[in-house]
Amino acid sequence: MKRAALFLVAVYAAAPTLLYLFPWILGHIIYSHFLRFPLLVDLGRPEAVLNHTCNFYLDTEEGVSVGVWHTLPASQWDEAAGRSPEWYQETLGDGRPVIIYLHGNLGSRAIHHRVELVKILSAAGYHVLSLDYRGFGDSTGEPSEAGMTSDALFLYHWAKQQSSGAPVCLWGHSLGSGVATNTAAKAQEQGSDVDALILEAAFTTIGEVVVNYPLTKLYEISMQAKKEHNTDVHTEMISYSETLGFSHNNIYLDPNLSNVIG
Repeated sequence: MKRAALFLVAVYAAAPTLLYLFPWILGHIIYSHFLRFPLLVDLGRPEAVLNHTCNFYLDTEEGVSVGVWHTLPASQWDEAAGRSPEWYQETLGDGRPVIIYLHGNLGSRAIHHRVELVKILSAAGYHVLSLDYRGFGDSTGEPSEAGMTSDALFLYHWAKQQSSGAPVCLWGHSLGSGVATNTAAKAQEQGSDVDALILEAAFTTIGEVVVNYPLTKLYEISMQAKKEHNTDVHTEMISYSETLGFSHNNIYLDPNLSNVIG
């Protein structure tokens, strides 16, 4: 027992030194992108887990190729069988809103709770673009805050070009809420206001993720910014009782979700 306690103390004391000498360790812990769950899914063939979906890749910068799934809205389901990637791309101009789904850490765009959410959004009439950032899934490169934002921003501008003026929205879950917020800010700096920003299980800083900081703080920040800038942009916080059992990942279990997102 004493030896075990000494070992734990030694590990605890050595951790800061290890992180200082090998900073990439912290990145691997935060992103957990090396855990490529689910293991037996071919990301190039999304139909195995998600109907009405086409896989494609975008080169977001030199040496970085990211994988994306495009899931059609319900209005296009009947016509989708046997269609080419080019046809899928053309449907983005049908006037239906587009949601870019930016997932959290660990795994790929094929993880169960992500797929189930996309099914609901698709049935509600949205095009959904599910992105695996660099280093995740079958995307090349290594993740970083700047790199993941760059990937999402590239996809956003690409979607805007295809959408023929239809709304293009960002949906960020957990770690992806930070990517979504950064992307919206960068897009605004470049003269393009994101049509909607949806943050699920969000946080304000990485440090606050660690200490489970109250989500109400993020809402307070957004309302304060709205007041300071005297804007009428709609801001709303939707919360769920923990007794519902949705936990961190399972918002798709809400039978009223399609009505909640409007």
